[in-house]
Amino acid sequence: MEFIRQIERLQLLNKLVNEQRTGSPEELAERIGVSRAKLYLILEELKDQRIGIRFDKKINSFVFENCKGLDLVFSFKVLDTQESVTITAGKSLNYFSASKILDGSIFSLGMISHQDPC
Repeated sequence: MEFIRQIERLQLLNKLVNEQRTGSPEELAERIGVSRAKLYLILEELKDQRIGIRFDKKINSFVFENCKGLDLVFSFKVLDTQESVTITAGKSLNYFSASKILDGSIFSLGMISHQDPC
């Protein structure tokens, strides 16, 4: 699933930036499995969420500007009909076919990103 791959990509990005061992932008992009352009789109999206990451030439690594890192939480829960109607956060993926294992319930996936206060 692409969604899980994206979460894993963010987790690896967080780990490498925290440890200050990302290498150059090209090296980091290759390590997380994206193009250099896609890496900068990811960084821009994080910046929009007030999570600043910049490249430090002295140490040849990206570093967090205004926080200590990301806390990525992934939860997976089967919702009943009422819960799926009242959901107000996360991402609801209603395009899954009915699951025999989960008794035909709808899947809902969400990702929450927390950052340390600046």
